Order: sequence, then structure tokens, then C-alpha cells
Amino acid sequence: MKKLLYILLALPLFFASCSDDDNDLPDFRVKVDISGQSEVTENGVIVIPSGNQFSIDAISIVESDAKEIAIGGVSYYWDYILLDASNIIPPYGITFNTTGIPEGDHILQIYMPIFAVGYSPAEALLTYRVKIVAPAEDETPDDSGSTTTITATPKVTQK
Repeated sequence: MKKLLYILLALPLFFASCSDDDNDLPDFRVKVDISGQSEVTENGVIVIPSGNQFSIDAISIVESDAKEIAIGGVSYYWDYILLDASNIIPPYGITFNTTGIPEGDHILQIYMPIFAVGYSPAEALLTYRVKIVAPAEDETPDDSGSTTTITATPKVTQK
């Protein structure tokens, strides 16, 4: 009988659950300003002529449902290999030369921790397909600085 009483007393503990509020993730989009590419296709592929300096000039959060939201730093990956870890200074830019990078398809990933007031800490990941192409024979590498803006919704997970 005592065992039954102890089980009945412990029963409410099994039904207690954590609130879903602490798993709430912010909803936002990320604006990325790039330069050095020849085009961004309709499918979102960034085309870069070999030998060009490719730059991510700025990264910022736009269209957020959080009143206060911040990027905690940015890490860049090229073909799943870390390029630059935790660039913590806005506008979070990076520049690299495409000379020597094999022509063909590559992956550029941008990872960033996200902190928003009233939301759980989150991790955001943007993934872009990049195609390195041979420059046109009558073309010299373009370092003119023309900027293209790409706005995307990142994959967001709880940190």
C-alpha cells in the first residue's frame, strides 16, 4: 500500500513538462552583399570567373519578427572547409582570390549564431552554390566593385 501511495505522489512529476516558449526561434531573413561575380542565376548559383577577387561585403538581418536581433559572428566555409572563423566585426566581410580554385561547382556556407531578445539562442546557416568558370578570352578579371544583394531565409536551428 505504501508503494502505491509513493507512486501516486510521484505521478505529477511525470506529467510536468517544459514550456515550448524556451524553444522559440526568431523568424528573419539575411541580406548578403557580394561583389566579384559575373552573375547570380535564377536558381541562385553565384558564377565567378576564375582569377576574380570575390567578396562578401556585408551581412545583415532584415525582415525580423524580433524587435532586437543580432549576429554573434560569422564563419565561412568553402566546400565544407573552414575559411574564416568567427569574424565578429560588422559588416562581417571576407575577400578571397579565385585564382587556383578548380573550375566547376563549389559550395559556400555562411554560419552565424543569432541572438534575439525574447527568443532562444539560434544558429543560422546560408548555403550557396558557386560555379567557378573560365574568364572570357577578351575579358580581364573584374575587380570593379559592383555589388549584388542576395536576400535569403536561412536554415535556423536552436543553439
